[in-house]
Amino acid sequence: MRGELTSRAAGAGCVAIAALGVAADLAKPPTADVGFFLYAAGRLLDGARLYRDVVDINPPLIFAANVPVVQLARATGLSEFLLYGLGSALVVGLLLLYSSRLIVRYVLPGEPARARYLVLLLCFAFFAFPGFDFGEREHFVLALLVPYVMLAAAQWAGREAPAGDRVAAGLLSGAAIALKPSFVLVWLVLGGVRRMRGPRASRWTPTPESAAGLGVLLVYGAAVLWLAPDYLKVVAVLGPAYAAWLREPFYKLLVLGPGIPLVAFALLALGAMRRDVRAPALAAALAWAMVACWAAGAVQEKEFRYHFYPAMGFAFVLLGLLAAGAGTVGQGLAERIFRRTSRALLATIAVVVLASSARDAAGLNPVPRQQAAEIDQMAAEVRKLADGRPVGVFSHTTGSAFPLANYADVELASRFPSFWVIAALYWEAIATGGPLRYRAVSQMAPAERYFLDAVRQDLTAAQPRLIVVLRPGRDAAVNGQRRLNFVAYFDRDPQLAALLARYHFTARIGEYLFYERGEAGPVASGPLPSAVVGTLDVGRARLADLRFGSLDGEWLFGVALFVAAWVALAIGERRRPAL
Repeated sequence: MRGELTSRAAGAGCVAIAALGVAADLAKPPTADVGFFLYAAGRLLDGARLYRDVVDINPPLIFAANVPVVQLARATGLSEFLLYGLGSALVVGLLLLYSSRLIVRYVLPGEPARARYLVLLLCFAFFAFPGFDFGEREHFVLALLVPYVMLAAAQWAGREAPAGDRVAAGLLSGAAIALKPSFVLVWLVLGGVRRMRGPRASRWTPTPESAAGLGVLLVYGAAVLWLAPDYLKVVAVLGPAYAAWLREPFYKLLVLGPGIPLVAFALLALGAMRRDVRAPALAAALAWAMVACWAAGAVQEKEFRYHFYPAMGFAFVLLGLLAAGAGTVGQGLAERIFRRTSRALLATIAVVVLASSARDAAGLNPVPRQQAAEIDQMAAEVRKLADGRPVGVFSHTTGSAFPLANYADVELASRFPSFWVIAALYWEAIATGGPLRYRAVSQMAPAERYFLDAVRQDLTAAQPRLIVVLRPGRDAAVNGQRRLNFVAYFDRDPQLAALLARYHFTARIGEYLFYERGEAGPVASGPLPSAVVGTLDVGRARLADLRFGSLDGEWLFGVALFVAAWVALAIGERRRPAL
């Protein structure tokens, strides 16, 4: 590396990046997932049973991990979202500190400047790069996997860490897989490469890290069977529906998933610059981890950006490692172009992400401000009309109920965080654009009967004072899941039809219709919940629109910055004498 990165500069850089990332996260409304995880943890503390009173397809570890956050919030009176954000930063920060210890001792011993540079890259990947994915399970997965990857790099370079560190890295990687089981692919890939690179005689000898990780998963599995036995039943009933919902084929996500330009470029750059890499074992470990994480995201067959965040995080760190190569001007054309492009891309990502984080932290981003204002308005209306009773939320997306329920401090009248199950069960008609025709009870598969029975039981037991309905769109392909009319769906059930007839329209906020319960049948002050087909055209919300690459001001700024950096680097190389 040119120029020594001092310990003080690296430390100050890490502190600044972490502080900016946390401030940006706390300045934005919490995500729906975070809101639901905290809500579920609160329900568990109040005596609810997971997968019976609160039903979700996710494994139980994330809910259990949020119980202490809610307990602390209740004990101190502090915001649970504030504590979650700070707690997430603390966990990720501690993992970064442990990773830095492994880097200094085993990955890059005797190279303090390069070790500090690698820690700085990881700090950026942990705190600034996540953006809206801060606090998602994949955020923790990346931080939990890094020690395992670092020890693999050290081993491939011929430096074996003590058993204690190997066990610790294995325990952490086991926790990552417990959070998101698809990331077991990182184990399989890195473990397979390790065995192929190692001596033939010891290829199949269990390692301390693999034994520790497997132990975590065995203990976790036993705990799930003991403490949350209903989980397997829920997965058996709803798992196939969830697999079909929003499904994008595995092969398509492998080549077109969110973040693929960064991942693909990092691989190509490594191939072109392999002779220029000063730490080839580290680069190889990062590349294999990146590929495994990419496959782990694609195998979930959902086009959610956060599924691919660990792969993008490893890609960024690999890009930073390549950008800091030897940089000999006299090498081949391909190597010079990739080195120049790597440096320009690294600088562009760093500047754009840090500028975006600074804007969010300062409250200058209009999108989060608007979202926060809408949530506050809806929460005030919910508090007023619900009168402390559970609230029914009819929507296919968890974002309709959360963080609304957290802000309004109400329970949902349903055990489900959203009615995604309906969207999943009718996904073929939604995806192909055919007319939606809801099945009769006699035609329903077990998953649909289970869902309908559960909603009927929940709503009739709760008798909510308020029902919030996501306004349905016209029954046309362009409207995607918004074609669903939940009132029409439930009106076919006599008990639910009688219940809905007790409600009348009272307010509309944004895309949501508020219906208040009358005490003696339908009330003339407003129309009943409507089962009429919607006339609204909202357009299909495409997850692809969230990719880095949308034609907005930030993207255009990034393109201009990249071009300027690339040209500046080219000019600098021409002025520098060839070696």
